[in-house]
Amino acid sequence: MVFTGRFDHLIDDKGRLAIPSPLRGQIDPEIHGSGFYLVQEQRYLQLIPAKVFEMLSSRIPQVLLPPAVVAKARRYLFAMTNELVPDKQGRVMIPDGFMKDSKAPDPLAQVLLNKEVTLVGNGDRIEIWNRQSFLTHMMEAKEDLPSFMDTLYGMFGMPQAQVVAQQ
Repeated sequence: MVFTGRFDHLIDDKGRLAIPSPLRGQIDPEIHGSGFYLVQEQRYLQLIPAKVFEMLSSRIPQVLLPPAVVAKARRYLFAMTNELVPDKQGRVMIPDGFMKDSKAPDPLAQVLLNKEVTLVGNGDRIEIWNRQSFLTHMMEAKEDLPSFMDTLYGMFGMPQAQVVAQQ
């Protein structure tokens, strides 16, 4: 499963967000589970398929890090993560505390969503961005593209320097 693409959507007045069918169609409930975990990042929220999140969370390194550091990181991660189960229409309920128009926004939330969002497929997860923040981020990335082209080419096995040398 590789989530790709971007989709502009609205979060309805009840806090429901429809997961686009091209993204839903890539999920095998036997392999990925039937729900998601909502995990915060600094500028967006992530929907990570349930079984992927469970596998990732079981691999949190504990050997080389001090136990207090691991406990603090785990506490923050799991306290700020919500399990979301899609309804029959493929919608998930965004917790009210993560909405900008909430009467009780979560004081620990790093990002609060507007009604207009963009869902972005990013490999094994789906990102949920405020639409304008996503556009701003992508325009910045587009302007900075030469600085990370080697990384992009390297992800697919051939650094840009080799591509140029072969031409």
